[in-house]
Amino acid sequence: MSAADWQSAVIAPADRWTRIQQAAGTLAALGTLAVLVFTWLSIQQVDDEHALTREGQVTDRYNAAVTNIGEDSPEVRLGGIYALQRIMEDSPRDQPSIVNVLSTYIRNHAKKPKQALDALKRQPASDVQAALTALGSRNPVHDGTARVDLRGANLSGTNLSGAYLHGADLSDTNLIVANLSDADLSKANLSKANLSKANLSVANLSVAGLSGADLRGADLRDARR
Repeated sequence: MSAADWQSAVIAPADRWTRIQQAAGTLAALGTLAVLVFTWLSIQQVDDEHALTREGQVTDRYNAAVTNIGEDSPEVRLGGIYALQRIMEDSPRDQPSIVNVLSTYIRNHAKKPKQALDALKRQPASDVQAALTALGSRNPVHDGTARVDLRGANLSGTNLSGAYLHGADLSDTNLIVANLSDADLSKANLSKANLSKANLSVANLSVAGLSGADLRGADLRDARR
């Protein structure tokens, strides 16, 4: 056997062993990858199941809250309003429908008084005030195409200080002696609204529609126009 043949005979087994080791390493890596993929898929499935569970829970909470605001008991209605406010915080995608529900609720439960003098005496019911607070303190980023619609409502004496009412429809609304200080009323429709003796100090009224609005005795100090 020549020196070259002897050298080849020695190298060949070593080369085969190296290839075996490489193959074993590749198989181990593939096995690890398979475990990782399986683990990821399992976690994804669990996350999907949790998401479906949460969605179902939110739906149940929403349905229960809407049912409660239709009850005769003021306390039950108040609880339903607080529940809707919490759902807006927990589930932003439900906010547009809740904005519409609360707006409708306020219009239906805050009817204008028949006598003008009654408007000065009447204070808002606790459930109406709670619904207004929920609307005014929401995060508008999640509104979508929803818009606060309180046209024709009796909001005399209500506290809307700092409320976000940008683009809201407040036309023909009774806001006598209402507190709207520092409220964002930019682009709001306030045509024919009764704002007499209302507190509009530091309120943002830029591009607001005030045609026919009654501003007698209103506090407009530092209001932005």
